[in-house]
Amino acid sequence: MSAEDIYNLLDKSEDRLSDVTAASDVFNRQFGSEMASWELKLQQQFKHRMSGARYRYHGFVRYTTDKSRILLTPSPWLVEGILVQLPEDIEPPNEGARVEVTGRRIALPDFLEREKASPATIMSDSYEPSTEDYLSDIRPPLNLKGLSRLLFENVGMAEASKQVFARLFVSSPPFQESIGGLTAGIQAIASKAQVRRLMRFMRQILPPTLRGRWAKTRDVGGIRVSTPRIWRLDVGHLGKKGMEELCVKRQDSSGFREVSLGTLTTQETAALPDVPLALASEDFWIETSNPSHLRLPILKSAITYQMMTPEVPKRSIEAGTKHILSKLEGLKESFGLNDSAFARGHLLDADAYGRPLGAIRLARSTARAYWKDKIATTDIKRSWDRVLEPALKEFMELTQLKSETERDWGKDRPIHKFNTKVLRALKKLDTGASGFLGPTLDEITAEAGVERHVAAEALVKMKDSGVLYEPRVGHYRLV
Repeated sequence: MSAEDIYNLLDKSEDRLSDVTAASDVFNRQFGSEMASWELKLQQQFKHRMSGARYRYHGFVRYTTDKSRILLTPSPWLVEGILVQLPEDIEPPNEGARVEVTGRRIALPDFLEREKASPATIMSDSYEPSTEDYLSDIRPPLNLKGLSRLLFENVGMAEASKQVFARLFVSSPPFQESIGGLTAGIQAIASKAQVRRLMRFMRQILPPTLRGRWAKTRDVGGIRVSTPRIWRLDVGHLGKKGMEELCVKRQDSSGFREVSLGTLTTQETAALPDVPLALASEDFWIETSNPSHLRLPILKSAITYQMMTPEVPKRSIEAGTKHILSKLEGLKESFGLNDSAFARGHLLDADAYGRPLGAIRLARSTARAYWKDKIATTDIKRSWDRVLEPALKEFMELTQLKSETERDWGKDRPIHKFNTKVLRALKKLDTGASGFLGPTLDEITAEAGVERHVAAEALVKMKDSGVLYEPRVGHYRLV
């Protein structure tokens, strides 16, 4: 996708997203095109001169190493602004809170002694929570469909799967005692090399800080200021212990408020993520693309989504959970699973922090992407019915297919080279009865839902690999 195509996809009146490359990291971006439009508005509202040396500031709180000294920033995604000196007997506001501070400009004596200069500082006797409604002026640059299209134009993957991975960049706010974020995993029946290319591409879109590589504090005018731990995206291959921390315990040892995880899973970890996916090689490909071209629009969109925290009423959670539990029972019976599948961290995970929470996360992520401040029972049910349940079904079908073919043919058969849609159709249509000639090409094509020439090519490959035979020309049976 060219820069011109990106620009046309976005709302030109709202944000400049495609005319510069984001060279700096998220917390030290330069004023101008690297900022989201709502950040520029907050910059304009940040400072107001009242009289003489007295000023009023509206900003977000960042802690320093000195308890009585805070940094006030125009945006929660910047680490620069004005230092505020508070009296020692006043408790500082919560980190990340937006507050209004009034005071006079001063020079810090301890700096004058050492450096002969002092960073910009005001002395304030108190602070007040900011009452300005800045969220009503924000419009996210991309909705979910636009984000998915921009991210995965060069990726051959089902649209539903694309939107799952797009939601990783949207994330989901914390819920009850758990961190926010969303987790999705790929069980690579496909070529693992291709999946790793996808993971690398997704990881390189974001600046280092949002990939979890950050200094805990930063130097601002000689003052050490804490680096915000709002959200990070972890993409690649994560070990079982790290996945259990995020997917089962719903915690993050690094202290981030939200963590999105996209990972290549193994047989041991495949069931852990909120949304497990299984990909087969015939259904999946990725072309080479330069992720740096997408960094600025994706960065601006991702930090904008973080500003919205969609509310979810308790009654909607209860009604949505009942719906999900009944559907989980149906999946268990359909696939002949035992009750252990409902255990914590297992495939169906009926625990309050398992699949039901995954559906709530998906619903809140979708609401964020469309800038909605509330979700209802229908939104939770929709996230289950349209996203999570179909993903679970396909994951179980593909992993079951792989298990059955390895049992029947051995592990040396190249199942990853077969079209799994055609293979599934043939397994369904071949009754196994003695004397049965087997389904025809047209019957297999219709059942698989693919083009006739695609099915024909797949059947030739399978015949050459020795996993099917033709008892009569044009009829096919599995070995």
